[in-house]
Amino acid sequence: MSSYYRQQLEDWLRTKDVKTDKVLDVGGGSNPARGRTKSWDVKEYKILDSELESPKQKVDFIWDLNEWIENNGKEWEVENFDVAFCLEVMEYIWNPVTALNNLNYFLKKNGILYISFPFIYPHHNPERYDYLRYTGWGAEKLLEKAGFYIEEVTARLETDPYLLPKFYSKEKMHPSRGYDNHLEIGYLIKARKI
Repeated sequence: MSSYYRQQLEDWLRTKDVKTDKVLDVGGGSNPARGRTKSWDVKEYKILDSELESPKQKVDFIWDLNEWIENNGKEWEVENFDVAFCLEVMEYIWNPVTALNNLNYFLKKNGILYISFPFIYPHHNPERYDYLRYTGWGAEKLLEKAGFYIEEVTARLETDPYLLPKFYSKEKMHPSRGYDNHLEIGYLIKARKI
């Protein structure tokens, strides 16, 4: 049985129709996007992953998204993909500007990016490679600066309405007074390359 956090991702993916020529699945070596969407009619499917985990699927490209991919001496399929998935990867990124620019670099103009961002989530394995968490506004700003237009933001929500409020008092939180989305724990975003 998967966690409610994972289940929200799976539910979101099951709403996506993927009918296109070429898909890149970034981080898909351990849990590929293929087979998890509402429909899947893809001519060519490639996986890019790092060397952090033992992949369950054949990986086509090995690269650390934290490092700029252009002019690295390898032949990459640049601006060649219609759709890219980057699911449950951003917490392992210490250089999000470069990582998102790399994702933009892979996509054709008007290409679609499906990406997840954690906000409240505990540290996890692999040790010493779990780096960042993002607010929804921070995730959107990073994507916009990397040349994406945000088409959809789905908040992942804490399912226990009493758990997170135990850590704060809304009355004492002056900057967030009037903000009602205190149960958001992550974000699932569909963005389009401009």
